[in-house]
Amino acid sequence: MTSYHKELLLKDYGIVGFDLDGTLLRYNLHEMSALIYQVLKQFLVEQKGYDRDLLLQSLNLDFLQKGLFLDGPRGNVLKLSSEAQILRATHGTRLLSDTEIQAIYGRDRRWEITTAFYRDPLSTWNGDASTQMRSLLDYFDMPSALVFAQAVDLVDRGKKPSAGEEYQVWQDVQAGLMNIYSRENFANDQSLYFKSMRAEPERFVLRTDPSVMNWLGELRKSGKKLFLLTGSNVDFANLTATQALGKDWRKYFDFVVTYAKKPGFFTMQRPFMQVDVEKLAELPQEADNIKAGEVYSQGNWHQLHTAMAGMLQKKPSEAKALYFGDNIIQDVYTPVKHRDFDAVAIAEELLLEDGKYPYAAELDSQLWGPYFALDCTPTLWSSFISSYAQLCVPTVEQVAQTAPDKRIVCHNPYGFSPRLPKELETVQLKSCWRG
Repeated sequence: MTSYHKELLLKDYGIVGFDLDGTLLRYNLHEMSALIYQVLKQFLVEQKGYDRDLLLQSLNLDFLQKGLFLDGPRGNVLKLSSEAQILRATHGTRLLSDTEIQAIYGRDRRWEITTAFYRDPLSTWNGDASTQMRSLLDYFDMPSALVFAQAVDLVDRGKKPSAGEEYQVWQDVQAGLMNIYSRENFANDQSLYFKSMRAEPERFVLRTDPSVMNWLGELRKSGKKLFLLTGSNVDFANLTATQALGKDWRKYFDFVVTYAKKPGFFTMQRPFMQVDVEKLAELPQEADNIKAGEVYSQGNWHQLHTAMAGMLQKKPSEAKALYFGDNIIQDVYTPVKHRDFDAVAIAEELLLEDGKYPYAAELDSQLWGPYFALDCTPTLWSSFISSYAQLCVPTVEQVAQTAPDKRIVCHNPYGFSPRLPKELETVQLKSCWRG
């Protein structure tokens, strides 16, 4: 990086990895948001005893935004600045005034748990903090903010918690998320989300542009080793990847790792588990030595990196890796901060300015304001992107226009490509970039 721009030179990397959901494949956000919203409401009513009036609530798309935080004990939804100040907040679905925000969180407009997240996101990933706060990091998470808020409204209309008493709505929403996304529920039809996806994958999953698959082939022909790393279980990953990339989707990668349990994949030493690719199931057998061309489950970066470095006939310290992903914490911050990666962040929000993006209603919130900045104040996510991502692009397809030996130059100091979002043009981002 110079003082004027960031750049990406693909030939610098012998290893290139990709997330699946929201990265190599994209979703119809209109259909998917509606499905998750409906299924989650249904769980709260049928499994947690919420009033059936919750089912009558409408899907207010303007309430949706990636990157919000849930304050479970208070029933609030928060949007944070680059230094973890609360820029905007609601109680339930009601927008709080500046006076109300300061009365709840103090004059500095901070909550100790989100401040801890800002300082070290992984410190709040598990334990007590995770029972109180949820960061909504991807498009799968967005509808849960609205369900949470509407459920808080219902609680308030009934018996509102007394002073000092905490809302239990987040714990119930969390149980709903675990139910609809639990890998066991893909095969047994216990998740209405998975059941709908299996019935009509073409309704929810967009086909990836052929230029991306051609580019993956060019990367491998140039000598690079490619891996796919997804949190999805092998059966769901096969469903979505087949719909987006084609039945022979595995041929594009040297290694496929499913149910990777990011961000722990990058920081822990979980063993790789063998996978039955015919039955699309994880086997109760550890893989002592991982081999190219195979599909695995769980695992860890140290072992995968060592295997691919060996294929390049290099030491791991000499085999430079690049990872593409849309989850800023799991796919960008963690591998860059805690491991020897560079990362490219994917943010479809960059497509909003061209006026042709089909899911503007889902991503362009007037209630919360722009994703990257609000009233000349950068958000937490624009700060994380500028600090940890080599580049931030709207889709992998954009990078796929670049040959493996060519350079992508970003003409702003923060890494946003092809251009800086308008809301950041008058903002000075603080960055800890050390690229």
